[in-house]
Amino acid sequence: MEGMVLGNRYELIEKVGEGGMATVYKARCRILDRIVAIKVLKEELSRDKSFVEKFRVEALAAARISHPNIVNIYDVGQEDEIHYIVMEYVDGKTLKEVICRQAPLPIARAVDIAVMICDGVHHAHQKGVVHRDIKPHNILITDTGIVKVADFGIARAISSATITFGGNMVGSVHYISPEQARGEPVNRTTDIYSIGCVLYEMVTGKVPFDAESPITVALKHIHDDVPSPKEINDEIPEALEGIILKAMAKVPGHRFATAEEMRNTLLNVHSNGFSIYGDRNEKTLVRPLPAGERNDAVLKKKRKLRPMNIAIIAIALLGLLSGAIFMMGGNLFGSEVVVPNIKNMDIKEANLKLKELGLKMNVIDEQYDDKVDKNNIISQEPSQGQKVKKGREIKVIISKGSQLLKVPNLVGYDLNEAEIMLQNKGLRLGRTEETFDDRFAEGQVISQNPEAGEKISENSKVNVVVSKGREKKRITMPNLVGLTLQEARTKLQENKLVPGEVKREESNQYYNDQVISQDTAAGVQVEEETTVNLIVSNGPGPMTQTKAIEFTLPAQQEYYKVVISVSDRQGEREVYNQLHPASDTVNVVVSHFGSGSAEVSLNGRHFKTYSL
Repeated sequence: MEGMVLGNRYELIEKVGEGGMATVYKARCRILDRIVAIKVLKEELSRDKSFVEKFRVEALAAARISHPNIVNIYDVGQEDEIHYIVMEYVDGKTLKEVICRQAPLPIARAVDIAVMICDGVHHAHQKGVVHRDIKPHNILITDTGIVKVADFGIARAISSATITFGGNMVGSVHYISPEQARGEPVNRTTDIYSIGCVLYEMVTGKVPFDAESPITVALKHIHDDVPSPKEINDEIPEALEGIILKAMAKVPGHRFATAEEMRNTLLNVHSNGFSIYGDRNEKTLVRPLPAGERNDAVLKKKRKLRPMNIAIIAIALLGLLSGAIFMMGGNLFGSEVVVPNIKNMDIKEANLKLKELGLKMNVIDEQYDDKVDKNNIISQEPSQGQKVKKGREIKVIISKGSQLLKVPNLVGYDLNEAEIMLQNKGLRLGRTEETFDDRFAEGQVISQNPEAGEKISENSKVNVVVSKGREKKRITMPNLVGLTLQEARTKLQENKLVPGEVKREESNQYYNDQVISQDTAAGVQVEEETTVNLIVSNGPGPMTQTKAIEFTLPAQQEYYKVVISVSDRQGEREVYNQLHPASDTVNVVVSHFGSGSAEVSLNGRHFKTYSL
């Protein structure tokens, strides 16, 4: 396609890459005189009108995003059957290429790259666009070191949030979140998980989970603990390992809430003397390291205690501890209580019950749950029956009740596509009815109940009406016998019928290329688009025959103009035209080819017809 001009504007210069869905070309915009990159959809995808429409909508949505760390989309267009996207041309390498050549990357460089990825992703999230396919292959690094995330919004058109372990999605399976692998609805924390996978690979040179089968990799994302990156590369700071593990938490609610939060935490890694710890809410915080770890030189300068001084201090501490235990009746470390069962209990009731036992409640998360009522406890930690000290916090997850899901718009989609869309939203396909419809192709959804945009409970059914296509009209089959093959085909098309198979036979009755017979007789009622098969003559056709015609003219007029016309296998023609007096006897020998008829007219009026 090099040299081709798309949209009378974009001149394709050279092919620079190819993926599963598109071929990428370097091009020049003639209007703005700038170099751009153009992704041209593969031919097999361009034929899928439903996919092309979703692809166009998603690309236009992504085109509204503009950020230094995102490959900006300029235009979406079509040239005949060619569908394409015009985007910023980035002169550089993919992060995957950098990792393959240089991994593990220096910690400072890996953190800088991750910070820029987070910046671009957070901006897109603010615009309501979730990438869904963050991976090193989609991250470009310019020659000046600027990071740009590519293909925003396009992954959604391909997958519709459905993970397929085959084709071109295999490359993405190493970076998908557990919820993606399960085919569940996703949100911005899915991208954060993928950024964690990318950061893991940058600092270790390995993907977090790997196996021969893509499905096995996906199952590892769902079930297996993330292998410690520090065990692979001992130069990784504990702070950075903590960020990676938090980003890759199995539960979306335990990850960074936003890409901006992850970015800000990464920036602290650059500051010497900082580390990451988990607080009691399992959130990440950054705090100074102990002074001893910050400055070993200061410790070396401190005076060492003499053995005699150590012994005196130990005796004194032992005496103080014994007195304290005696005074507190053996309860120096607090009395123990048994943790009650507060599952399925209302949060207020559960809090009151814990207070009565001297325990505290710590709500660590809220989740939708179809089986637990709103504001009731889904789970607790420690669990029922365990002994703990008074004052201990009991971590609980609270139910937000049954999740109401927005019904997607299914109208215009094929039934199979509609079912996948419902499954991805946590809904099910209900009753399916069929009816004829001129507006929608066969198999497409005409209407749905509930309608698009309505909110219903998870796992609810959506009923649809599906088109059987346009209702076909009834046609009277025309007579094709004796017509040439081309005349017969034209007549079939005029009557919205389909010319079918043509067989040829020798015939003494019909000339070469004339129709001998048709598989559906003339006059029969058939549906539009019925296929009609024909038998056509190969000749030689009928031989010349003669027939004598004799008749007497009437006496009413003085003279008669006698005209005789013949209709036979060669068609219709005039064979006799003479003036005769009244009462005259006319004798004419007529030549004909095959069966037919001879019609006699007197002074322009029909007189007699003879069979030939």
